[in-house]
Amino acid sequence: MAEGTGPATATPRHLVPPRSRALEFLLLAAAAIAAPLAWWFLGTLWRGANSYNDFHDYWLAAKLITLGQSPYNIEALRALAKTEHLQFLVGGGYQYPLPFAVAMIPFTALSFGNAVLLFNSVSLAVFGLSVAGWIGWAHGWAAELQWRRLALAGAAGCYPPIYGTIANGQANLVLFPLVGVGIALALDGTSVAQRASGGVLAGLAAIVKLVPAVLAVPLAIGRRIDAAAGIAAGALGTLLLADLLVPQGASGGSGLSSLFDTDPYFTNQSFNGFVSRIVRDSDRTVALWKAGFDPKLPMLALTVAFGLATLAVLWWNRGRLASRRGLALGLGFALVAGVIGAPKNSFWNQASALFAVGLLLAVDVPDLRLSRLGRTDLVLLGCWLAGSATFALYWTFPPAKTIALAPLVSVLESSSLYGLLALWWLLARRLRASQTSAGATIS
Repeated sequence: MAEGTGPATATPRHLVPPRSRALEFLLLAAAAIAAPLAWWFLGTLWRGANSYNDFHDYWLAAKLITLGQSPYNIEALRALAKTEHLQFLVGGGYQYPLPFAVAMIPFTALSFGNAVLLFNSVSLAVFGLSVAGWIGWAHGWAAELQWRRLALAGAAGCYPPIYGTIANGQANLVLFPLVGVGIALALDGTSVAQRASGGVLAGLAAIVKLVPAVLAVPLAIGRRIDAAAGIAAGALGTLLLADLLVPQGASGGSGLSSLFDTDPYFTNQSFNGFVSRIVRDSDRTVALWKAGFDPKLPMLALTVAFGLATLAVLWWNRGRLASRRGLALGLGFALVAGVIGAPKNSFWNQASALFAVGLLLAVDVPDLRLSRLGRTDLVLLGCWLAGSATFALYWTFPPAKTIALAPLVSVLESSSLYGLLALWWLLARRLRASQTSAGATIS
């Protein structure tokens, strides 16, 4: 790998005045939510109401707690759904740690329809504010970058998992402030207390989606022990508090253990889904090699091998993780690996990949001139986007299972997984670069 250097940014002529900066902040937030809000509105007109499938689990699990039952009792969840006249794909039932179900209890005071409307509205609002805040933190407020910042905010909202999160009533977007502020404090905190509090915020997010917990690995390797400890404290402390408040919560049903079952469902964009669809039919796909092998062991082996490869890359570059640039890239690299390797991870959960790309842009493209990445890395970045867009196309217009190449579709159904692997490789390439200043071009 050859690398060249260049100035990270041109010297800013002037900064946006504080009053104009506040207006731009609101414009950035509006630009970030414009696309998912439009898709939500137009999709409702076109197809009717969205299923909000995942929110059913959240709302019903919280309601079970108020009734003195465990949110993991799938039979009780089915019975309550029937009582509430709710129809949805139950799947494995509620599969999140207990504290999230406790946090959702206030929503049970509303009817399901009003609750999901409020939840999604809050999700969009905090997503927009998080994007605006992140762009200001990562790229500053130089006046000459105004249009590029606006374009970046709009592009973030166009990432298909963002709308997918809304359509399914998922929880990804409400976590953006926790993860975003947590990363910023862990990376740029000037005191132990700031870095530890950043870790605590990421740990709180890990209670809902396990992936942010992987941030502890590059932080520990990069000797940010305070931030890594904060992640453990935030997650374990919240678990302990939830267990004290709801002692019956962990009983009943398979709960979290069902995450390790094989699942060929088309939204499963993890190694689990990829391997499962090769040998098992699903409602949308035909197996490439039906019943050719038991997918559980190969799926576990592939996931473990990928995890070890990720750990090896981080350890090999442990010296670089001591710098701000290296640690930022290491955090992004670990996040993408977590999204790829998480068991039964859905397409909507890939929303957190935006943080990985945001970290890459923050340290290597602060002036938002993507040409600084170089041809190979731009191609890899394009593969990430193409993989996500291809899956979104399959999701919206599923091909019939009777077409001649139906088994091949089973392989193509993992397109967003392939895109994430391209992003993982891109971040590994950038991390390997010895250049410690932003703006390095790697070829």
